[in-house]
Amino acid sequence: MFVIADQLPSSMYLPVVLLVIAYAVLSILGARARADENRSGAERFTNWAFLVVLVFAAYAVVLLLAAIFSYPSRFYDMMLIIFVIAAFFALLLFAFFVIAEIIPNALRRGRDR
Repeated sequence: MFVIADQLPSSMYLPVVLLVIAYAVLSILGARARADENRSGAERFTNWAFLVVLVFAAYAVVLLLAAIFSYPSRFYDMMLIIFVIAAFFALLLFAFFVIAEIIPNALRRGRDR
């Protein structure tokens, strides 16, 4: 059997593929029902797609816990990577805020004087 990262078997990732396929099919069916102006059908498919997303989120937690227990020595590395990614996106969000809000307001105030 193909093993991902030396510990977790690839069969643990099969539900992820199936959930992605189920979500795509339900989203397409919902969009098609919406295009046919079938509101109840579109809402039903959208609700089922949201349920698939919730199941996927729960399974992602299962995979996270399996990875933590399979790699107790690498838990620190996982947390460090998550922290670095979170810090990067926080800085990126702050930079976009500065570009979109603070700089135009400063230029507008300078023009009003």
